[in-house]
Amino acid sequence: MFNFRVNATHPKFVPQNVMKPFLNTVLLASLLISASPSYGQDANVQKISANVYSIFIHYYHSLAVIGDKGVLITDPANAVRADILKTEIAKLTKLPVSHIVLSHEHYDHVGGTEVFPNTEIYAQRSTQSVFRLDELGLAPQKVHHPFDTTASISMGGTEVELHHYGAGDGVATTIVHLPKEKVVYSADLYEVGSITDKKWLDDSNYVGSRLILNKLVALKTKYAITAHSLSLDPKHLQLGADFYNDLYDAVEPQVRAAVKQGFPAVMKAYEELPQAVKLDKYKEFKNYDHLPAHVKRMVLSLFHGG
Repeated sequence: MFNFRVNATHPKFVPQNVMKPFLNTVLLASLLISASPSYGQDANVQKISANVYSIFIHYYHSLAVIGDKGVLITDPANAVRADILKTEIAKLTKLPVSHIVLSHEHYDHVGGTEVFPNTEIYAQRSTQSVFRLDELGLAPQKVHHPFDTTASISMGGTEVELHHYGAGDGVATTIVHLPKEKVVYSADLYEVGSITDKKWLDDSNYVGSRLILNKLVALKTKYAITAHSLSLDPKHLQLGADFYNDLYDAVEPQVRAAVKQGFPAVMKAYEELPQAVKLDKYKEFKNYDHLPAHVKRMVLSLFHGG
């Protein structure tokens, strides 16, 4: 019924254990530490340039950019992790954290800002509608610099660009781009050697995720950081984009044809396509058996908006 291109040149991966938790901060830290002894409590710090570092702690990756007067970080995640992040940054510089950039509105990424007092917080404007609903006190009390589509922050000799191309994983998906260093940072759009566990898909717009990943690939970066992996290798960004493009190509024509026939045909496509679509190129990825949920997500993104 469906024909797909299979690229035999793609490498096979040993999947990394990744998770996208949504728990309170203390429970979050204890679960993540016990889940993977290979990561444990140790921070993994990688130097990208003279003043740019990536810091991976408790399954979350933060970018750290040291400027003339302070440090910019991304996604503290939670108070437990933020304390460790603060300690690691103190090993790199005596300067305080002065800027925090939030990748999107999800509480498991935006917690812990209180660990860094007197900081300027940047987030895409759509975060506000979600932060107002925060029952657990995880979101920051104030976003000092809400932006719509773009913002720029100068950190010494490094220019930090923020871009919002539309909804992806959540409505406020923000891309961090360091043009001179050829770095991009994103969260929850792709994983390394895996497709996302189906339980984390419900508020993703796959049309948007595809658009965003293709824009990132076009930047031809040297380093690509995704929030839940140690890897900085942009080949995984390319594979993430490939997955969304192949999924879109398999689903979009069918949904387009169904829409022309009316709502009953759309619902039939929603029920039948998840079992019909097979993307064999990704059979070696962890969670490949969750592909039907990804197909449903693409159908809903095309027909319903996400």
